[in-house]
Amino acid sequence: MNTFIIRFFIVFAFYILGAYATTDIPRLLRGSTKTINESHCYCPVCGYQIRLTDQIPIFSYLKNKGKCKGCHTRIPFSDIFLELFIFIGCTTIAAVTSFTMKSLLFCILFFEDTKIYYLASKGRRENDFLPNLLCSLWN
Repeated sequence: MNTFIIRFFIVFAFYILGAYATTDIPRLLRGSTKTINESHCYCPVCGYQIRLTDQIPIFSYLKNKGKCKGCHTRIPFSDIFLELFIFIGCTTIAAVTSFTMKSLLFCILFFEDTKIYYLASKGRRENDFLPNLLCSLWN
């Protein structure tokens, strides 16, 4: 039972990590001055502060019908796909490697590689991209 609880929280952490990626990547692309450890998330279009209950990945996307509560702008499906991809990928890696410490390393590599690939595929990046990327990788 103890092992089940630990694995549940590890999988839950992957779920949150997927959500983090969808806020970290746009911040890096814009060269945002907000710190990575900023406690609040905002809509990139209207600046609406997203409540904690609306930051639950996948469920809040479905609850809000894929739109921002402030300006009703459609949230790109690529965001929800990225959340699911990271969540399922990390969970699969951890399960295949039996939730060992090695799986943590593989999950970190998978997350960072996915993030870098996604950033490279998005094209143009704005000011302070490299310092923000290094800070993001460090965190």
